[in-house]
Amino acid sequence: MQRPRPIAAPHYMPQSVCALALCLLLGVAPACARAGGKNYFPLAAGAQWDYAGRLNSPQGQFDVPATIHIDGETIIRGKRYFKYVIESDLSSMTKAPRRTQEVRYYRKAEDGIYFLPAKDIDGSERLEMPLPVPVGVSWLSGASEVRAERAGALKVGEREYEDCLKLTYTGTGSMNRVQYYLAPGIGMVKGVYLDVIGPGSSLELTLRKYEL
Repeated sequence: MQRPRPIAAPHYMPQSVCALALCLLLGVAPACARAGGKNYFPLAAGAQWDYAGRLNSPQGQFDVPATIHIDGETIIRGKRYFKYVIESDLSSMTKAPRRTQEVRYYRKAEDGIYFLPAKDIDGSERLEMPLPVPVGVSWLSGASEVRAERAGALKVGEREYEDCLKLTYTGTGSMNRVQYYLAPGIGMVKGVYLDVIGPGSSLELTLRKYEL
């Protein structure tokens, strides 16, 4: 498979990069909807995910909690989408209250998960992930190469999740690798973003609570 071509990486302040990474971590999570007959992200109005977040960097460690909630459904150009809201708290980094929010609109089709960014809602929808998820095979998603693997049982916090799926996104630039661990019937239970604000840094999210 041809590797993605390098793309120019814009310059961000660490806080902005962290906010972007949180959106990337959480924004791609619903893509893994089905593999081996199991639903790894049940899109449903009213669903909520609460994550603990930890940023490790040469400058220190910071708590960056984040949440997702699905704020109902809407019709866009004749298609039904779920409104997917990602929120994060960067107060520990900025030493002042600061929250970020990103909205996407997701829909599930037989051949994949599609989405529209709220900032480009009039643009063309984008394929997030083919369905069923091709386990053990790599594919391209934008400028990243993605590979799905079986992860088996995974302990996150005080709970153990069975039949987990691991996705690894490998891209170019300073933010170059993302790993997701998804549990059937729940979605992302753990996410890791490596080199988020430079070499030797990482951002990890772990699920605290899921409600449907």
